Amino acid sequence: MKKKRSIKILIWIIIGIVFFILMELLWSDVILANMKEEKREDNLLPFYWLLLIVGGSIVCTLSYVSWRKYHGEKKDKQHRDNDKLID
Repeated sequence: MKKKRSIKILIWIIIGIVFFILMELLWSDVILANMKEEKREDNLLPFYWLLLIVGGSIVCTLSYVSWRKYHGEKKDKQHRDNDKLID
């Protein structure tokens, strides 16, 4: 059980690192593009931050809720299996 948990944690860490690297590459392109077009009045950088914060919050919330549901269903199944053994 601990081995599966450590593998899951390792996978999530790897996903986080890959996500961080991809976001860093995207943001560096956006910053370079903005530096070239400093005279441009409509700056979309705050919009990207808003999009990242709201989207990240939604993803985190949905991930947490699905994780809790999974564990709840797993516990319910264990309780039902234990009840059947008692009968």
